[in-house]
Amino acid sequence: MYKPKLISILTVLIGVAAASVPATSFAGTPPSQDCLLREHRITSVAPYRVEERIGKNSVRRLRGAEVFVQAEPGLTAEWLQLTLARHIAQMRGPAAMPDCAFDVDDVAVRVESGGTGFRVRIIARDTDKAEEVLRRARLLLS
Repeated sequence: MYKPKLISILTVLIGVAAASVPATSFAGTPPSQDCLLREHRITSVAPYRVEERIGKNSVRRLRGAEVFVQAEPGLTAEWLQLTLARHIAQMRGPAAMPDCAFDVDDVAVRVESGGTGFRVRIIARDTDKAEEVLRRARLLLS
């Protein structure tokens, strides 16, 4: 006699609890529609080049962009690194941002303190992707 009542009460409570939780909480945070670096003041964008050794010769190759972000109260290199890594992870899903430098396949990000701000290096694996990263990064200045 008590089992059917208990089961029906539990069913109602579970239904009420499920209805009170918004569906978006399970879907994750939707990515913003704008590049995360636009939330900060960008003072310069430069090509990021690395020197590669091939035998006895060395060649400088474009590997992406170096973006300088002005310092802000409370902003640290570690926090900026974490938020940019999360931004890149969010873009691996269906949310494409055609003008965001982080929305290029296989990019990595490195953040270092640099005087009055932070050097954000957006690094691509090959030259074609590096050129696209640099093109998109330059859009941040406009």
